[in-house]
Amino acid sequence: MKREGFLTLTLRSGVAAAAVPAHLDCLSGAGRPSPRLDGGRIDALLARAADGARFRRIFHARRSLGRPGEQHVGFDDTEEALGLSRSYQVELGRSDAAAYVREALRDLGPVEHCEEQQLAYAPLDAHALAGADAGHPPRRRVTQAQARAAQQRIRAPEALALEPGDPTVTVAIVDTGVVVGHPELQRRCMAGYDTVDLGLGRLNDNMRLVGDSRGWDYNPYDEVGHGCLVAGIVGARGFRLPPGLAGLAMLLPIRVLAAARREAGGARLVGVGALPDIDAGIKVAVDLGATVINMSLGSPRDEADPHAALPHQAVARYALARGCVLVAAAGNSGRREQFYPAALPEVIGVGSVDALGQRSRFSTWGPQIALCAPGEGIVGVGRHGYQASSGTSFAAPFVAGAAALMIARARRLGRAIDAAGVRRLLCSSAQRLPGPAEEVGAGLLDCRAALQALDAAPSSPARS
Repeated sequence: MKREGFLTLTLRSGVAAAAVPAHLDCLSGAGRPSPRLDGGRIDALLARAADGARFRRIFHARRSLGRPGEQHVGFDDTEEALGLSRSYQVELGRSDAAAYVREALRDLGPVEHCEEQQLAYAPLDAHALAGADAGHPPRRRVTQAQARAAQQRIRAPEALALEPGDPTVTVAIVDTGVVVGHPELQRRCMAGYDTVDLGLGRLNDNMRLVGDSRGWDYNPYDEVGHGCLVAGIVGARGFRLPPGLAGLAMLLPIRVLAAARREAGGARLVGVGALPDIDAGIKVAVDLGATVINMSLGSPRDEADPHAALPHQAVARYALARGCVLVAAAGNSGRREQFYPAALPEVIGVGSVDALGQRSRFSTWGPQIALCAPGEGIVGVGRHGYQASSGTSFAAPFVAGAAALMIARARRLGRAIDAAGVRRLLCSSAQRLPGPAEEVGAGLLDCRAALQALDAAPSSPARS
């Protein structure tokens, strides 16, 4: 779904541009969107066709993160080569001109990429079993046996007995935020970021924003409940739930999705965010030192625009270059389709299976599925108390937690392991499942077997 009146634009390398502030500075008030970009052909076209525009850089410079008013200064060679230093959000003066302006900008020599801005969603609640609705109590009491079932299937207790985890490993939860005061998440969460800036009121004809959707703060507070459940799977302390699969690892909450309510969908809230806000949040996570990034969100590629760049590709490549392991939910359409960022080759795409090891009927499938994890009736942390929900959103964090545990194990053994190594060991140790690989990937996550495969792998010394 498009965000009306907004474009994403990347200039070619070497093209001179104005000192446009970074998204993070615009959020904090340390900068204001610029009315000009190149002082030439681009600005003239936008003035003529769209009554002008406002620009902000999507990304900050790594070395300038946290320096108010200067976060657009000092991009390094990697950021330049991947186009992060040259990527902008364009807010048009006339929203109805977006399609024409996009094509006109693509014809200009200084422009490398230009596409209409898309919205991404948290693919949550394929079918809810209990109160995933924000602020509502569960409709059905969940039991300890239900809470333990998913972890037992993937041999998480045995894995945690072998490797307790490492507090120097950080798992970023790029999502709707978390409630850091929840007893299960206290002392598990680092200070996070909120990169949401969608405006106020109606987002489009079908959806209305609710609560905090303007950014302007650093509090990654979850107003939906989706991020809380994801975070608990990775890092719950284990009071009334099994301990999170990442063990002693720390959580880094990055709020990139606001709360919204579908006009025809009743009271249930969903998470929604603009792709540039999500990309900015992913880069914040990388630059704050995240080891693993879980992204239980996404969107299909814009089929109406075959020339559009792949969503999230540039920032995913940046994360990989910085040594991060990327994990994403496959999506809940139940169809064979490409859902991003899970479909990117840099990302471990995770599908959901039921108790019999069959692909969940809602789980999106295709060649991008690396492996699967339980995703039906997952019990975990809610905004208030506990909740149970179903979806690939809640399969992905099991894999993210297992990746964090493997990295902790490698550090304990004095070995180096990169994202490719983590993926290879997770897939080679997975429990084989019935069904084609496009539906279940390499099989069901087996945390204990993954650690054993790491122990048995040829050693390579850790890099200092």
